[in-house]
Amino acid sequence: MRAHLTTVNVALDSLFSGNHAYFSHWTDFFGRVKYINTDLHLYEITLIIVSFRCYFLSSKLQENIRKLMQFTINSDFTMDNTSEFVINFLDLSQNVRFNFDEAFTQKLFDRCGTNFHELAAELYVSYPFVCQLRRCLYSIPRDIVLKLSDLSKISISEIQRHIISVRTRHGHVCTIQFPISANEKIASLVGHVFGDGYIGRKKMNFEFSNTNPALLAEVKTIIRDVFSLEPMTEQATRIGYSTIVGEFLELFGAPIAPKIYSENQVPSWIMQSKVYSAIFLRSFFDDDGSVMFSENYKAHGLNLYVIRHVDKQNSLYSLLNQVRHMLSELSIYSGNPLIRQYYEKIDGKRVIMYLNVTDYDSLVNYYNFIGSLHNEKLEKLRRIVNKKLYPRKAIHRKINQEIISLLFKKNASTSEISIGVKQSLRITQGKLLYLKRKGLISVVGKVAPNRSYIWALNGGDVAIEKTN
Repeated sequence: MRAHLTTVNVALDSLFSGNHAYFSHWTDFFGRVKYINTDLHLYEITLIIVSFRCYFLSSKLQENIRKLMQFTINSDFTMDNTSEFVINFLDLSQNVRFNFDEAFTQKLFDRCGTNFHELAAELYVSYPFVCQLRRCLYSIPRDIVLKLSDLSKISISEIQRHIISVRTRHGHVCTIQFPISANEKIASLVGHVFGDGYIGRKKMNFEFSNTNPALLAEVKTIIRDVFSLEPMTEQATRIGYSTIVGEFLELFGAPIAPKIYSENQVPSWIMQSKVYSAIFLRSFFDDDGSVMFSENYKAHGLNLYVIRHVDKQNSLYSLLNQVRHMLSELSIYSGNPLIRQYYEKIDGKRVIMYLNVTDYDSLVNYYNFIGSLHNEKLEKLRRIVNKKLYPRKAIHRKINQEIISLLFKKNASTSEISIGVKQSLRITQGKLLYLKRKGLISVVGKVAPNRSYIWALNGGDVAIEKTN
């Protein structure tokens, strides 16, 4: 019988805002089948997104659409509105297969209420393959799991709780428990993918290449702890892993190859946490950063260099601005992203852009709050910190912040500001002109003819942030 088509006009954001990780891939494929476990029944829903309309197949859903829009979902599935970022098994691609314990696997097949020949026809597979799946001889493909859920009336949430391992068709088995929550170890891996890591676009294989043994050992330890996997390939400076690792890391926001064309920004779940930010930054800087220090040379600093195709220059600038903001949240202040150079390759022009941290206090904070697993870089940072250099930039920044804070409360004259920040009139005038050039403050009048200017703040809280 042909299914009745009901049209529901609904904003996609309101429908899919319950949990970012769960809903992030609903529109990956045209007509992709998903299952929603409501508080009444388990329904199959085929979503076809056309001009922000959702078409629900099957007329029996009409009476429950209103409840669906109100998110009346079983509470045993992770659908809350907390800020925790999680990955559920439905977020994985159709290339992923699942293993369950033997008792639950048999229950999943036996509860379908049909013989195995009919079940094979329902699943569009052969009869022998159904028998082998039931006996746990093979992992069950994702689409078959979803069909079995519908036929057996076993909820998605119950199925997720019984997953004991996952794999891709030709990959190694990964033992992991769903849902998978973001954590420090995953933040470190994502940082390494932004750096010297690699996720293949077609096969999603994950590789990490670095000449530093400590960084290679860190990646191996994390993947062993999180995914229970050992390297599939291993060389002196490179390790490679099963595609299931790349599947997960891509869902957590890691860029996929070729990174030279990547527009990925720092994942929001990392930016919203200072702990995750510090770990991400350490991995990123350990891979693509450098520390400048010499006993015989006055200059010192910390740099992060990133390369992109020139067509992705704007997204690279945005990425480095995000890194700059994350650093500032840890009281580490860098300059604006700068272009180091352009150079030509076969596929076109590329740009090298960098951040530079030279302020002594900022370098001390980086050493204390972020650090490094790269022994040579850590030793250079330690020697910079032990130099106990005069923190001139920090003092100038403090004066600028005091001026902005004073003007945030009320407009003031040059002399009033000088008294308020406890600096000489000459120093105060220099700072005011600097802040004016940056567009953070402006002259709004004079105390009297031939007397000092009256200054006002441009931009409120934005001006305060830009002084950092």
